Amino acid sequence: MNKKWSLYNISESRGILMGVATLIVAFFHCYSYHFDKIFTNDFLGRLFNFLRSMGNIGVDVFLFLSAIGLYFSFSKDSNLKNFYKKRVLRIVPSIIIVASIYYLYKGVSVNTFFKGITLFSFYLDGVRDFWYFALIIVLYILYPLFHKIIEKKDLLGLIALLLISIGSTILLMNICIETYNKLEIALTRVPVFLLGVYTGKQVLNKKEIHEISIIIFLLLFIICNYLLFNFKFNPYIYVRYIYCLLGISIVFLVTYLHSKIRFEYSDKFLIFMGTYSMEVYLIFEKLSVEVRKLSYVTVHNNFVFYTLMFIITMILSFLLKKLCNLITNIKIKK
Repeated sequence: MNKKWSLYNISESRGILMGVATLIVAFFHCYSYHFDKIFTNDFLGRLFNFLRSMGNIGVDVFLFLSAIGLYFSFSKDSNLKNFYKKRVLRIVPSIIIVASIYYLYKGVSVNTFFKGITLFSFYLDGVRDFWYFALIIVLYILYPLFHKIIEKKDLLGLIALLLISIGSTILLMNICIETYNKLEIALTRVPVFLLGVYTGKQVLNKKEIHEISIIIFLLLFIICNYLLFNFKFNPYIYVRYIYCLLGISIVFLVTYLHSKIRFEYSDKFLIFMGTYSMEVYLIFEKLSVEVRKLSYVTVHNNFVFYTLMFIITMILSFLLKKLCNLITNIKIKK
């Protein structure tokens, strides 16, 4: 490993990475899949339960890749109106449609309905139904500031932003635990987004690193998994930040593997999955949870149940994307 390796490979592998993250998140949302009740070997059961619980890192991968993509987009066109318009048209129609159907089905009050579809319910009440999108919208709003700081100050700018993010989160945890508990799932994800912005700059500039550097990410991957599998962390904030490092290590390891070995059919499948990443994230968990309440599902037919839910999710994701594209095209024409 004495050759140079371009970070631009991350951009070229984006579709693959989004697909991997989509599958990881979907697996995590198979809440009732208890492997320890299926495997007779206790270690295997514990291991597979651990792998399922690790689905949290899919969100970190999404945020990391999203930040890289935003760096490319903003560098190409820094007009704020165009930037925000693209972001709004990309995610708002899908959120409003899915959230509206979900809350109407739940039969919530009018006040709860509007707080839910506008995502204010997360910040006001800590409702986590669509917390990821409540976070990403705020990150979109703040992105031009992050971009400017990292563009001008580079690594020092990143360090400053990380210190502010982590420091303010820890401070909130110590002075107002109630508010922290409501928001921690989002606040602790900001650092991985900031690291993605900085990485985006290096990717766009096609920075090269020695292939030996991949060993660092492999070691990081192993250490993070070892810590998470063998230790219980309190407070949970430490787990969130380990997930951040683990998610980044997965991005680099998968990208490196993809740059060396290509699997035509699996690559096409992962790219296809990545195309519907947002739609799957919006639909799969809600659909699985609500249908499960209406149906008889045991430990031993979980596989059939979640497979069916995933197939239905993909169909609904396809239809949702088509509908949102239609809505978007109408708005653009107007």
